[in-house]
Amino acid sequence: MSTRTKTDWLLFGAVMMILAFGLVMVYSASSVVAEILYKKGTWEFAARQLLMGLAGVTLMLLLKRMDYKKLEHPLWIFLALSVTILLLMGVIPADPRAHRWYRLPGVGQFQPSEIAKPVLVLFLAWFVGRREELINSKYTIYPTGLVVGGLTLLIGYGDLGTAAVLLAPAMAVFYVAGVHKRYFMLTLTLVAVLGVGFIVQKPYRLIRVLSYVGLTEEKIHTTPQLQWLGPVIANSKATRDSEHQPKQAKIAVGSGGLTGVGLGQSNQKLGFLPEAHTDFIFGVVGEETGLVGCVLLLCGYLVVFWRGLRLFWMAQDSFGRYLALGCVTLFTAQALFNMSVVLSIAPTKGIPLPLVSSGGSALVCTLATIGLLMSVSDRAT
Repeated sequence: MSTRTKTDWLLFGAVMMILAFGLVMVYSASSVVAEILYKKGTWEFAARQLLMGLAGVTLMLLLKRMDYKKLEHPLWIFLALSVTILLLMGVIPADPRAHRWYRLPGVGQFQPSEIAKPVLVLFLAWFVGRREELINSKYTIYPTGLVVGGLTLLIGYGDLGTAAVLLAPAMAVFYVAGVHKRYFMLTLTLVAVLGVGFIVQKPYRLIRVLSYVGLTEEKIHTTPQLQWLGPVIANSKATRDSEHQPKQAKIAVGSGGLTGVGLGQSNQKLGFLPEAHTDFIFGVVGEETGLVGCVLLLCGYLVVFWRGLRLFWMAQDSFGRYLALGCVTLFTAQALFNMSVVLSIAPTKGIPLPLVSSGGSALVCTLATIGLLMSVSDRAT
């Protein structure tokens, strides 16, 4: 007998509205840059975003239609984990400089760390769901620590922001499952230590953090007590003027006022704000649609969060509950992280705004995550 399903149209509608809004903003933020800087047509990035969006929506609908319980099998979980780990290890020599992308001729760039997000959520839902009654056992803590820690280290080597986002669903799932406080605090301590190590590993990360706390490169060179930091950051061109991007983002958001300057009318996207159509697209959203547009976009994310979080109580099985919790935590944490960076609440880091920022692998994997969430939603009642 087939399981009856019932679509959560509020969740589905919120996702599609954010996606449609993102397509409009990608065109607005990229049209001038595509023509002048990249010598391409004004629709170049928007057309690519549309194609990847169609691919992502197709995958989302396929996962939505599929019963998520079919994925609750060690074969699928460990196959997905193995492929992801191999891709993450392979990208280090494939991209010697940034350790982030596979560059495929005729296709573009592919970022394997994006695949790690839904794969980790699946693993957590499967393993914690099976070990729910023994969540504080060493036979639960050690294996999950090995998987989560291994993925975080592999990703953090090249992309610290994605690694930080990846920890959000892991911490949420274990906290809700009832992990002992001492394990939770120990994990936070290890994350802090590893975070400091990764920051020191690359000079541009260090100067971004120092700039965030007010220690600009100029101040470091003019303050005797801080001059020891000079040689540490001097060997990276990426450290120059680390305040420029967050400063331009704040100018963009502040210029929008209450209702914005109008779609397509942003000045900051004309070369002043770097990555205006990708990681810092929220700045263009603020400038062109104002506070009203930003609040409406935030409300869209909150609707997804609300409809996803309620599934933790409505799902009929542990795997479904933790899968919904992991998916919605991942999605919402990434959105809040991106907005916090643009508003200078957090240090500068390259994290795309879900369903809005231009990016192929990020968009497809985000929609795949939403598809898993919808699969649980359709079968929760």
